[in-house]
Amino acid sequence: MQIPPLSDGYYAVFLEDFRRNIRLGVTEEERVAQPVRMDIVAFVKRLGLTDGIESVVDYRHLRDAAIALTDAQHFGLQETLCESLIGQLHEHPAIAGVMIETRKVAIFDDAGAAGCHMAAIDDGVLAR
Repeated sequence: MQIPPLSDGYYAVFLEDFRRNIRLGVTEEERVAQPVRMDIVAFVKRLGLTDGIESVVDYRHLRDAAIALTDAQHFGLQETLCESLIGQLHEHPAIAGVMIETRKVAIFDDAGAAGCHMAAIDDGVLAR
């Protein structure tokens, strides 16, 4: 996923090519867990100036949130999954924006993936 230029003071943490079997889909065939790839980007401000994990948003937070959300429920639509994960991540006080791409990688025999891309980014995060 392409990360856009950011305003001063912001940086991005990301989880790329995260793979999980997720219960995702509206047809009967899709109601069983199927392989899904996710790219997740969070736009953040540093929490502190030390060299410790307490000064940043740990990328493990992105992974843990995705696991907890997808383990907790079945999603009919990729759009609903993206919206839910964006909302959950955006609750973190240092996260000022989120971009997510999801891809069902085994849905069609003649395509590599079918997916969704969504973003919710606060004003001032992206460079003008």
